[in-house]
Amino acid sequence: MKTLDAFHELRDALAAAEPAADDTAGGPEEDARRARTLAAVLADAHALTRLDPGLLLADLLADPRRWPEQDWENYFGNASITVIRTETLRVDVLYWLQNASTLHKHVSPGAFLALSGRRMHLEYAFDSPAPLGSGVTFGGLSTLGRTMMRDAAVSPILPTMVHELYWIEKPSVTVSIRCTPRAGTAGHGAAGQPPHRPHEFIPPGTAYLPAAFQETSNIQRWTDGLALLRRANRDLYLRTLGTALRLVDALHLLHVVDEMCDNPAEEVSDLLARADAEREDDAVARLLPSVPEFRRRKIFSRLHIGGGATQLLAALLWAGAQGGELATLLKAEKVTDPDAFVRDHGERLCARDPRVKPYVDEARRSLR
Repeated sequence: MKTLDAFHELRDALAAAEPAADDTAGGPEEDARRARTLAAVLADAHALTRLDPGLLLADLLADPRRWPEQDWENYFGNASITVIRTETLRVDVLYWLQNASTLHKHVSPGAFLALSGRRMHLEYAFDSPAPLGSGVTFGGLSTLGRTMMRDAAVSPILPTMVHELYWIEKPSVTVSIRCTPRAGTAGHGAAGQPPHRPHEFIPPGTAYLPAAFQETSNIQRWTDGLALLRRANRDLYLRTLGTALRLVDALHLLHVVDEMCDNPAEEVSDLLARADAEREDDAVARLLPSVPEFRRRKIFSRLHIGGGATQLLAALLWAGAQGGELATLLKAEKVTDPDAFVRDHGERLCARDPRVKPYVDEARRSLR
């Protein structure tokens, strides 16, 4: 199958560039070197960038006997297939129908290629006096950059990278190379210690281990139950939530704040204010600044409207771009009048979800 020939070429290029498994050292400098090397290999994989994503998926699905082992641990995207697996790395093709990723941190070096579809890519630095643990870590998130990745764009992945993406076209397609974590390096703890796990973040400065990576499913079962109770009996849900907010630890609290943001803003504020007054710690107070960020991400991660231009605006509003940066990003997409663009496509977004209006109004004010 000619589409898969490009991956045979990629395998050969990776074999020439990657050290043998026994020669793969750990440490930040080695991780950075490997990430840059893998990004360079992807950037040179010109046959890969010419592939038709639909034909590629069809050829991959035609004979699954050819697939290497497919791990549950890296089952991301709406269709995800590992095409190459060696002792030191794996190559995945990922198809994305969702709007946005979480804001997350990786545990091993690699690189990724935007095979098809534009995507907003936001990178951050997280600083905290405390190391990342199994619960909630408070610190500070600072935005390092907002960039538009177009077809054939490549980005290295370092274990220090904290980032998120918004895919504009559906589906968008990614080719990802990830190094196999080694004992004592990123992705594995020291001998006898549990492995490092991918953390997620929420501005302005909170890191946490998501429910899917907790050692137990307690939090996921709890939030699933709350979501069901909210649909079945709203009064009982609010009474239950009022009690739980006074009692749970910071990690439970963070997950439920995320779940709560589907409720009216005034209702959420009232619930959290009462919980804060009745708790003996400052967990609610420290999470309150994150409530608008949870809400904004929730709104725009679910908002899909036909037409690339309108979805482009949704991506930029999701990314929090404003003022000169917003105008620059729009002009790079050949938009000559940013204010008119935000006005016209903002109306389409507001017609789909009225909660978008404050974000559109804020973006227009920032352009004046």
